[in-house]
Amino acid sequence: MNLCELPFATLSERSGGRSMLKFTVDDYDHAMGRVVERTLIVRGDPEYGLPTAKDEEIYLGLLKYSRDCNRFVEPQVWFSRAALFELMGWPKSDWAYARLTKGMHRLVGVRLSYQDLWRDNRNKQWRDQGAFAILDSFKFRDSRTAGANRFDTEEGSWFRWGNTLFESFDAGYVKRIDYGLVRSLKPAARRLYRYLDKHFHPPDKTRITIDLARLAYQHIGVSPGIELDKVRKRHLGPATEELEQAEFLEPMTTDRFTRIRRGVWEATFELAVSNKQPARAAHHPVHRLAEALCRRGVSTATAVSLVATHAPAAIEQAMRAMDEQIKSGATIRSADSWMRAALKNGYRVSAAAQRSTRRPELKLFRAQRKAG
Repeated sequence: MNLCELPFATLSERSGGRSMLKFTVDDYDHAMGRVVERTLIVRGDPEYGLPTAKDEEIYLGLLKYSRDCNRFVEPQVWFSRAALFELMGWPKSDWAYARLTKGMHRLVGVRLSYQDLWRDNRNKQWRDQGAFAILDSFKFRDSRTAGANRFDTEEGSWFRWGNTLFESFDAGYVKRIDYGLVRSLKPAARRLYRYLDKHFHPPDKTRITIDLARLAYQHIGVSPGIELDKVRKRHLGPATEELEQAEFLEPMTTDRFTRIRRGVWEATFELAVSNKQPARAAHHPVHRLAEALCRRGVSTATAVSLVATHAPAAIEQAMRAMDEQIKSGATIRSADSWMRAALKNGYRVSAAAQRSTRRPELKLFRAQRKAG
């Protein structure tokens, strides 16, 4: 929620030689009873530069991955690059591996400084927050270069959210978005969607009118050197059409962009009728299964892959088998390998073990025999 108010990345893949971005908005602070100036300053990594629209795409992919795998229970997330690419819709190519590496370096190296703009969700107040990165660190593992270490697999890759940002996650300052829609949008439409989605509050607030210059130059990140008329035609107009076609915004019978006076325009957006009912808490057995696997030592990437390719009943049976084996005192060196084998071979708790616990010498597990 904090990072969708003002952008931390350029709107294109080029930085134009800039090493810093600055966004400023004036807002009325009800607690203070006056208008305050809220500012975000973004400083890029000295070597890799400012984050770009593609790095923002990586950030959203990491958010989705974290949400699906551990619901932000802890800042470090185990993953595989191949699984992340599949989630983001990227090809598993040399370009993707190289571009992800550059993006991760930028997310570690960027420095964000907020003045009266960082929302402290625990204390319900705006405050200053300076000089923090989006990611604290990351490490890629590649089975192709693992050598003799067979445990140095792709699933052993990990990234760690920056402490300041993770505290915001942990305080509940996050909001569910339609990630499938986000993936399909171009950068300007993606930012417009995230900004509007944050400020719509159905069924009470489903219509937003905002100064066009403020929206474009500050919240979307269009270069201030572009005239408003061109902003409307080249950036926000096409972005709005994307959101209308996606049935997020209601098409307007009147002009969406209204000229108030010379040099001053307003933009109006209305949430589509199908989205005007308040969202209900969704039931996600998939998330619960992935979390349960992770609690048993299965890597995040493997958990996501197994849940996507196996029936819930089979996974639950395999987890019960693992729990019984651990309870018996057996050592499981690789939870990933054990769980894959359990699902492939049909490991189950033996009937003897289910009937009695007085014969520990009995093997607790046996593979189901194939029919015939």
